[in-house]
Amino acid sequence: MNELIDASLSDLALLVRVKDNGGFSAAARITKIPQPTVSRRIATLEERVGVRLFNRTTRSVVLTEAGARVYRHAKQMLEQAEAVATALEEMNARPSGTLRLTCPVIIGQCLINEVLAQYIATYPEVRIKLEATARRVDLIEEGYDIAIRVGELPDSGLAMTPLGAAETAFFATPDYLAEATAIKGPNDLLAHPLFLFSGTLEPSVLQFSRADKKMMAELTPRFACNDVTPILNATLRNSGLAQLPRFAVQRELSTGALVEVLPNWRLPAADINALTPSFRGSSPAVKAFLAMAKEGVRDLLQ
Repeated sequence: MNELIDASLSDLALLVRVKDNGGFSAAARITKIPQPTVSRRIATLEERVGVRLFNRTTRSVVLTEAGARVYRHAKQMLEQAEAVATALEEMNARPSGTLRLTCPVIIGQCLINEVLAQYIATYPEVRIKLEATARRVDLIEEGYDIAIRVGELPDSGLAMTPLGAAETAFFATPDYLAEATAIKGPNDLLAHPLFLFSGTLEPSVLQFSRADKKMMAELTPRFACNDVTPILNATLRNSGLAQLPRFAVQRELSTGALVEVLPNWRLPAADINALTPSFRGSSPAVKAFLAMAKEGVRDLLQ
């Protein structure tokens, strides 16, 4: 039986082409095989399996009952073979073309910039457009390949690739803390000017937790902004306490320009995900970027 299968695979695929295209002549045009050769190969297949597969008249070619049964299995076989061919092409294809990305400004400045620099150097055949914005871009309507989003996501039907989770914390300069009222717990923050990573001046209720305790604190900002740079500049002038993502102040922490306030307390982390329309997610350029982003963002968040 194995010899039968090995000898018949290409002819079974040809049987599918004959059925799907309505006859030997149409199948010959699609496959670019001479029509007499198509007819001969189907006849040889019938002899090999021992049953008639097509009823032939001068006007039509119709599957027999046995032929219809063979066709159903051969059709599945051909679809699987085409899927394998597509997968091999995608694996072997080098990324090229145009890659369109969108992300929040802070992600573009502090996380994706390093990934993009590596990607640009690695794949010179890809042209890249990045829109760093606070605007919620519609990927499908606006033709973007990838959107990087932070926080909870609605069910959008888009494919999601987790990149990591980002924590925020409170930071201040050593000079500010040396002169300020002591900060021993979350409620002590209320006595200080607060610069919150937020889009509103309305009070924000934040949940703080440590190993043995959780507590809520309602914090009213003196300064609210959805961009890191203005908050960071104000904080470095010894003006107050800043709530910022940890990944955005690594340089200032390493040089001692900033120190973390309440290091034993944690705020909830926000998930960072890459979203892609399912019909674009299999392109070599998109797959290569997602693979590089998963590794690069993870390393920067550690």
